[in-house]
Amino acid sequence: MNKYIKTDIEQGISFLKVAINNALSDLEEGREEEIHFGYSLPLLLIIHCAEERGWEDDHEDDWTNGWEVDYCYRMIHPDIKDKCLHIDGSLLCGNTSLSIDSYV
Repeated sequence: MNKYIKTDIEQGISFLKVAINNALSDLEEGREEEIHFGYSLPLLLIIHCAEERGWEDDHEDDWTNGWEVDYCYRMIHPDIKDKCLHIDGSLLCGNTSLSIDSYV
């Protein structure tokens, strides 16, 4: 891979991380209830950003639709009581979304 492609990918990931962290900040501070990105973002990158902000896996409610194309991933934060971060999306259709809802 030439150096320009490698640099473009690294810069793209950096910009995505900034956008994801800004979205998480808006959700945590109550400025937004739900954020739809309109694209399929890398789930592992979202999880990584959330973990850096103190969110932890809550494997009680993870699911896929059986084809492992649609997913819902839930995380909890020790300092944010009775709330959980939902990461929803589809690997095929895109439309990754984030929301913080009541922990049920």
